[in-house]
Amino acid sequence: QPPTPTRPRALDCPPFLLDPPQWMQMSHRVYRNLDEIFAGEYEGLTYEEVAERHQDEAFLRKVDKIGYRYPRGESYFDIISRLDPLVHELESYREPTLIVSHQAVLRILYAYLMGYDRMHAPRIEIPLHTVIKLSYNGWSRCVEERVHLGPEVPKTIQ
Repeated sequence: QPPTPTRPRALDCPPFLLDPPQWMQMSHRVYRNLDEIFAGEYEGLTYEEVAERHQDEAFLRKVDKIGYRYPRGESYFDIISRLDPLVHELESYREPTLIVSHQAVLRILYAYLMGYDRMHAPRIEIPLHTVIKLSYNGWSRCVEERVHLGPEVPKTIQ
């Protein structure tokens, strides 16, 4: 079974990946490193609610999305720091690996694996309900393949 974050919402997302016997050959691992960005005092609020209640914080986040740290929470730089040991472990794997995680974490991993500047990571589009397959042959850039699993999600939610 694939590595997943520890928060219950993420563990509930891929039941069709975690239960069927065809995935039995995979060892399921749960990593706190894959948890979504911690919004601190704003945990549980939507971006719209934060913008409505705390216009100054919403502006700061919009201006510097990678460096903005939620009050008593995390920034994208914090995610980069907590992913570092996991990335080293992933690089040692020789078999295909399926990672189930949240958008902020997936943006950072995607930017790293594709060789993109981390400053652009917060703006990378990671669509919901989509498997992104990255294949690396060892001497050129990753080849990407996307498979949408549905349902369609309005852009405002992503």
